[in-house]
Amino acid sequence: MVWIVVAVLGLGATVAQVGIVFFTYRDYQVPGVAMNPTLKPGGSALVRAREGDEVHRGDVVMFDRGAFAHPDSAGLSVFRVVAVGGDVVACCTGGLLTVDGKPITENYLSQDQYAQDAAATTPYLVRLHEGQVFLLGDERGRARDSRFLGVVPVSAVTGFVVGTGRITHPAPLARTTAFTDAGLPGAPFEDTLYPALRWWLLGGAVLLFAGLIGLVVTLVRTAGRRRRAAAGPPGR
Repeated sequence: MVWIVVAVLGLGATVAQVGIVFFTYRDYQVPGVAMNPTLKPGGSALVRAREGDEVHRGDVVMFDRGAFAHPDSAGLSVFRVVAVGGDVVACCTGGLLTVDGKPITENYLSQDQYAQDAAATTPYLVRLHEGQVFLLGDERGRARDSRFLGVVPVSAVTGFVVGTGRITHPAPLARTTAFTDAGLPGAPFEDTLYPALRWWLLGGAVLLFAGLIGLVVTLVRTAGRRRRAAAGPPGR
């Protein structure tokens, strides 16, 4: 009975953790180059459901593309948040993006041949109202983002990109400090759930395996004792 209880607990823990992973996270196939090099075109990204979490500058987020002020298409997309409600975002001072007059050193940007394209340094000055976010691609020379399509309501943000690769074995996405280094409050979203779930899943699997092995060993030993008892004492 002890080994049965251990196996059942392990199975329950494993099923519960798998359920949480697949209800909280999703794979996203990166369709184009707009977020290169952070997200490679054709690659996979791990997205965690937002569930009411606050959105900060530097977050790479999933959102409904149809929510742009001047949308050019519909469907899910991913971009980086560079400004939030109440910010004034502008380009470019000394070649740098500024938020509330603070220059931002964006070390996550693409440095390929499109980095100095005219589209990458298109001038703009936007003041955001509360509840709005300004979204840009990391490949500025080839991204159709808030510079051209307008702001996005934060309510349209459905998830945070927290890793690259498949949901079964993702690599963590590096969190930028570009905005906090410039003196702006609010660090990007940090996902602590997935690493914890992996350990809980491992623990559940270990319990399940130990319970099954213990149960098999116990049954084999019990069967052996019964056979010996049935055979009776050796004859004379």
